[in-house]
Amino acid sequence: MKKTLVILTVLLCATPMIYAQADGNAAIESSDVAMTSNGAVKGYVIASGSCGKNVNYELYDDYTLRIFGKGAMYNYNYIYTPQRMYSDAPWSSWDSKIKSVVIEDGVTRIGADTFCFFSSLTEVNIPNTVTSIGREAFRDCTALKKIYIPNSVTAIGAYAFWHCGSLAEVNIPDGIETIDEGVFSQCSSLAHIDIPNSVTSIGSFAFSFCSFTEIIIPDGVTSIGQWAFGSCDNLEYVKIGKGITVIADGAFFNDYTNKKIEIEIAAETHVTLLDGLVFYYGEYEPSSSDAFGFSNNNPQDITIRVPETMLDDYRNSEDWSYYKEQLYGLGSTGISSVGNVQSAMKTDVVYDLQGRRVTEMQPDRIYIVNGKKVVNKFRD
Repeated sequence: MKKTLVILTVLLCATPMIYAQADGNAAIESSDVAMTSNGAVKGYVIASGSCGKNVNYELYDDYTLRIFGKGAMYNYNYIYTPQRMYSDAPWSSWDSKIKSVVIEDGVTRIGADTFCFFSSLTEVNIPNTVTSIGREAFRDCTALKKIYIPNSVTAIGAYAFWHCGSLAEVNIPDGIETIDEGVFSQCSSLAHIDIPNSVTSIGSFAFSFCSFTEIIIPDGVTSIGQWAFGSCDNLEYVKIGKGITVIADGAFFNDYTNKKIEIEIAAETHVTLLDGLVFYYGEYEPSSSDAFGFSNNNPQDITIRVPETMLDDYRNSEDWSYYKEQLYGLGSTGISSVGNVQSAMKTDVVYDLQGRRVTEMQPDRIYIVNGKKVVNKFRD
């Protein structure tokens, strides 16, 4: 299983290094001008300037950043140096001090890398004139605990909220069709998310390293990308809707060593598990899919349920062969009653529910035979 973790590390480290081209910026600094907006005194402006063709900003002495005007904000660049990581947005000198961002009506786009690395940011106001949020826009806003995204937003760029470790409350707008790559990856405080019916695809690493215990994926979703929910190690239940056709390698790969997980797949047509890639002697080679992870010591920790009409199809499928013994029909308890399990021990390996191999079984106890749960009804 280590091979998928290596790929994840490479992708998470490398992907944010793809920068958006800046459209331009300008800044005018001042220190003693009292400003008023919408009848409310904002305080003293310590910096101001342009952040879009018809969009401007003002930074106040209480470290509130106000964005106002008509149209789209500029896209900015993510910059890496040995000393620090930062955006080349005009307010980057204050990225560790800005506490609040107020975007006013009329602004239509939050540009790429606009507010990344705002480590003190706790409040964000997004108006319903905004239709898109750019790539890495709020990346590494580590103090941000909640944010409301209006339904006017129909596109959220890759890694937009990556590594927002305190983010516990966020909504996905109803108009979103694609949850892009890494959007909420490493939001370790995020324990619940509602995926709207408008969503048709979930990108790679979209929710990796979150704290979900339950995931409900609606019928409209047709594909789930590589490691989309990988390393969400608190997961106990996953329900995948009828529309799913493709689940990529590592999509739900987690550590199930000390707990059990129940996975339901409602699709009444065959769902393809995509193979992964492993870096082997300098080249990438295909490998069998580890879509749901696997505990070699406790294979019964994972239960995958599919429609009864599809059960044989899945069990006989090459791409599902890794999970053949974990497959059951929807509505089944997964427990078979047998008259004498002792006879099975002559030809099969039998485990108890703790994953330990047994040589003698007790009556009315549940065991694992050929990956299936059975109850021993035999009595001496």
